[in-house]
Amino acid sequence: MKEAAHTYVPPRIEAAPPPPVARYLDGTNLLQKTQALRLSTVDPAGWPHAALLSAGEMLILPSGRLRFAIFPDSTMTANLMRDGRLTVSLAFDEGIWEMRLRARRLAHTSADVPLTFFEAELESARLHRAPYATVTSGITFALRQPDAVLPRWRRQIAALRAAT
Repeated sequence: MKEAAHTYVPPRIEAAPPPPVARYLDGTNLLQKTQALRLSTVDPAGWPHAALLSAGEMLILPSGRLRFAIFPDSTMTANLMRDGRLTVSLAFDEGIWEMRLRARRLAHTSADVPLTFFEAELESARLHRAPYATVTSGITFALRQPDAVLPRWRRQIAALRAAT
């Protein structure tokens, strides 16, 4: 058997959210969307910080902007308030899509959703793939109590749609 070539392939770069990502974040069929979205920011000391969200906590708008809701006292919120830059990564198209975004906090609040709302504009979307391997899944999860989680997700998606 011939050895697989190990060569660098530059990522494919897009200026708009990739269609599979847009479909995944359209706010529908939430119980079927079990891939976690990995958010990354940088803390004040320069260290990477990661958080995971579900499709029930992030929504893509027709404009291509992303809205998401996170805990007000989280490190992610503090990092975004200080710097505003983040990446969101998930597996599609046989690779990993990395979306580079600039986020701003929204003034919107919701009594039904006690989270902090952000809206982010895409700077670029990059598809990372290796010629010798296929990414078959990202970080996935199984809900312990889907009937208890889905109403909260629906409230969050409705609040993200209504945010200004």
